[in-house]
Amino acid sequence: MFVSPPPANSSQAVPGLLLRRKTSELATVPEGAELNGQNQLPTNSQREFVNAPPEFANRARDEIRRRLLAQKSVSASRSHSDSDAGSIYSAPSVTFSEADSGTSSLFSSHPSLSSAATTAASSLIKKSVPRVLTLAEALPKVFYDMYSPEILMNQENLLCNGRPKFTKRELLDWDLNDIRSLLIVERLRPEWGNQLPIIDFSLETQANAASPKFQVQLLPLNSPDEFIIQTLSQSDLYLEANLPEDFKLTSAKYTVAAARKRHEQLTGLNEPIMHLTKPEWRNIIENYLLNVAVQAQCRFDFKKKCTDFKKWKQDQLKVKKPDMPPPSTIPPRRRETSLLKRTLLKNTAKMVAQEPSLPPQLPSKVSLTREEKAQLWSLCQAQVYQRLGLDWTPDGM
Repeated sequence: MFVSPPPANSSQAVPGLLLRRKTSELATVPEGAELNGQNQLPTNSQREFVNAPPEFANRARDEIRRRLLAQKSVSASRSHSDSDAGSIYSAPSVTFSEADSGTSSLFSSHPSLSSAATTAASSLIKKSVPRVLTLAEALPKVFYDMYSPEILMNQENLLCNGRPKFTKRELLDWDLNDIRSLLIVERLRPEWGNQLPIIDFSLETQANAASPKFQVQLLPLNSPDEFIIQTLSQSDLYLEANLPEDFKLTSAKYTVAAARKRHEQLTGLNEPIMHLTKPEWRNIIENYLLNVAVQAQCRFDFKKKCTDFKKWKQDQLKVKKPDMPPPSTIPPRRRETSLLKRTLLKNTAKMVAQEPSLPPQLPSKVSLTREEKAQLWSLCQAQVYQRLGLDWTPDGM
């Protein structure tokens, strides 16, 4: 038998149906009710109420969520503003207390920050340490880009290492300083870590001898004239010769001026900063090296010739000259038969023989005049120029 449900305005409901709907459906929430974070559950006394349709229950659930979220956001914003205001007013007191104490620091209160800073500093120091190379590692292995093709095409004028024969000179300490000139580079190598390396060179065979100094110098191809002059004059080329600083500076200026003149003739441009090719760049270094090498050789030869000439003059003073009057003052010999005169001559000879002999007088110190030094200097220059095949003119002292 089919039983129809009671009407909507009826106050009675089916008992079984009411109990089942109470467990699965939500009750209506009054619009004016206050939400204190806890849902007001129906009590046992309020068992009879009207159930809302499912769409109203879903709408009520959404409304509850919206109001709860709005309430939480407002409370969070208020608490955040209160904390900001408190931090603003409390910051000076914290600052003053830290300033008064003076014992606490950022890294002492945070060991992790201290260790991180130490690690970063140590890594930076490791990166800044230059690389140590041997002399063989620092020297270039090929030289084909340092000279023009016209020079390299003539195999008869090349040495076994591929360099021209004019790079080998019979001058004082040439090989040592030629190696130093090869340590002047136009750019840094990638394996150097973007910084100049240190040359480790020591003589193991001669413990008492001082090891020569080697260092890598940077001279880019597009360097200003002043920088080229400074690099050359302050380099280690012929460091042991102790050449005057004004001579090295003058020689560097003369070399750069001659190179600029040749560069303008080749390019037809008068550039404030010369953009040199590798052969032009190397030619400047080798010309300066030749100038200081010739000067060092001439100074060495000049000192030796001055010593030899002083010794010759000293020997000339030691030559014993006969102590006798000129021939014109010697009286003619006459036969004297006077016994008295012969007796006087004999007694005089005995007295001279009995007198003690005086020690020979040492010659005084020998010195050279200015004219003699100028002649020796010009002679040394002419001999060095002729031996090297240079058409240079000897200059004065």
